[in-house]
Amino acid sequence: MKRTRLFICFLFVMAILFAAACGGVPAGGEAEEQVAEEPVVEEPAAEEPVADEPAAEEPIKIGQMCQLSGGASFLGPSEEAAVLIAVAEINAQGGLLGRQVEAIICDTATDAETANECAKRLINEEHVSALFASTTSASREAVIPVVEQNGETLYFYDAIYEGHSCSPNMWVFGTMPENQIFPVVPYVQDEYGGNKWYFVGDDYNWPQDTAKISKISFEENGSELVGEKYVPIGTTDFTSILQDISEVKPDFVLLVTLPSDAVAFMTQFHSLGLDKDIRVITTLVEESAIAAMGEASEGLLIPVGYHATLETEANIKFLENYFKVLGDDAPVQNFISMHAYDAVRTWALAVEKAGTLDHEKVAEALPTVTWNGPAGELKLDAKTHHAFLPIHLAEVNADGVAVVIHTFGVVDPGQQCDFGD
Repeated sequence: MKRTRLFICFLFVMAILFAAACGGVPAGGEAEEQVAEEPVVEEPAAEEPVADEPAAEEPIKIGQMCQLSGGASFLGPSEEAAVLIAVAEINAQGGLLGRQVEAIICDTATDAETANECAKRLINEEHVSALFASTTSASREAVIPVVEQNGETLYFYDAIYEGHSCSPNMWVFGTMPENQIFPVVPYVQDEYGGNKWYFVGDDYNWPQDTAKISKISFEENGSELVGEKYVPIGTTDFTSILQDISEVKPDFVLLVTLPSDAVAFMTQFHSLGLDKDIRVITTLVEESAIAAMGEASEGLLIPVGYHATLETEANIKFLENYFKVLGDDAPVQNFISMHAYDAVRTWALAVEKAGTLDHEKVAEALPTVTWNGPAGELKLDAKTHHAFLPIHLAEVNADGVAVVIHTFGVVDPGQQCDFGD
């Protein structure tokens, strides 16, 4: 993807991603709900059902809440497209339980109150069989009470987040500190040498929780934490922190900030020449932020659940079909949006195995199925309701492309919740 095109996209990015502390960016208006147009070949017209008998041809509805407006609107198109391609694939294979699947999209406007209204409409009015959400942490927490009050709808949370959010009907797809940090620390120390680390994060719960997990990994791997600094969201001047880094000379910087802050940090880090001797590992930088960094992005290491550059047969086939079905101008899939795709496909496997849409029986089936998707093997844990995800480490090359250099395989999410065995 060309840097210029992605840079223009990045200008719309606001620093509001996935933080309970942030609470989302306020946006006016009610939740906008629409039935997504399914990009599939037209089926022959179905015969009218017999009166007083359930229509076998009536589609199974699922709800997808994504951020099509508000501060995270740059993520929304990819999130929506991920669900649409998942539904298109399922329907092309005959649907579920002899019926087609229909995705109903609701725009959360990157706002917790709007997300709450979306959930109420999708569950109580549209009667969706499952609810999927790629939202901020604040929006996730606003949706949980609606799901719990209903009690009969499974809720799949698809975003990267701080971890340890638990609700009986919620199942989590998305990377957490345990997924991203535990495998990376020993690998980079062995691969590049050195064991001195410097932590830089935005000052709210996600980076702070990541730091706590990182310290556990540092202790287990004989690492030394030589600096730990937090900055307000939206910081543009990292002079004092960079001065400290130049003095203590760490081998690695673990950068846990929102994308806009990462751009400012890396640009200044590069201008001082610190990237010649110090490797930076970051956990929330996607294509638009990489483009905005320009040459400062070269060498950046990014451990996440999916990269479009994965050279696996499954990913190559997926991307070919993705652009064939949704068109050449379809939004590029990334490690944030692809969790929604994985969630829908895993839910479908569980429905097939359960042979019913009954939420209790589908929930029983969820931990027993394995989804082998574009990113690799994925499986849900019955005890924690969190996914065992494959983690891939990418390095940004001179052309601004994040190229996968190592795959860690499926990584245990750790003790996120406890719903028994």
